Amino acid sequence: MKSLPLFDTSRLAAIRADREALLRKLRTVRMDAHSRIRTERKLALLTAEQVRLERSLYGEPRR
Repeated sequence: MKSLPLFDTSRLAAIRADREALLRKLRTVRMDAHSRIRTERKLALLTAEQVRLERSLYGEPRR
């Protein structure tokens, strides 16, 4: 049973916005190696969550 699409899409939109902000920060802000690693890790976790939500919302692609 799938959850309501309205909930999933709002969470998905928030994750996309957070990812864009982190990508922008990585491109524009000079930071030390430890901060860069933490930021890249946050980005990787958000990306994984985005993929999980997209797969549950839109299903697996057909081959």
